[in-house]
Amino acid sequence: MKFTHLFPSACAIAFTSALYIFVAQYFQISAIWLPYISWASYFLVGGKPSVLPKMIAGFSGGMFAGYMTLLMVGPVSSVIGTSFALPFVVFCLTLFILLLELVKPIDMIPVYFFSYASFFAYVFGGFGGGNATPLSVLPTFWVLLMVGLGLGFLT
Repeated sequence: MKFTHLFPSACAIAFTSALYIFVAQYFQISAIWLPYISWASYFLVGGKPSVLPKMIAGFSGGMFAGYMTLLMVGPVSSVIGTSFALPFVVFCLTLFILLLELVKPIDMIPVYFFSYASFFAYVFGGFGGGNATPLSVLPTFWVLLMVGLGLGFLT
């Protein structure tokens, strides 16, 4: 791509990024990084509005898988022990996510994993606040991912 074609787009995206940071700081969003996960993902899949429904499903599903992992580890550890509980739960949920490749309307597997991993970073990084629980952070986490998709769509 030539500089004359790239520069205007790059400036628009850079301006949008700076504007997002300004707004995020104003609203004291602690996970200022999270929308960049979904924003970058939007471009990784070609920046096509037609894939937004799959991406919304993927980010929502990955978040749900992260929540289910934290919810299931305790009960599973009482059955198979603490050393095996987390690996077993992750195995089951990863297998489920991978098998979603067979469901064409929602076959956006990498997006599920971006969200799945980001959910743990968000929860264990304390981005939901001191008294936050995995359940209580779900709405804010989801909205921040959707902000990133919106920024991707906008740019």
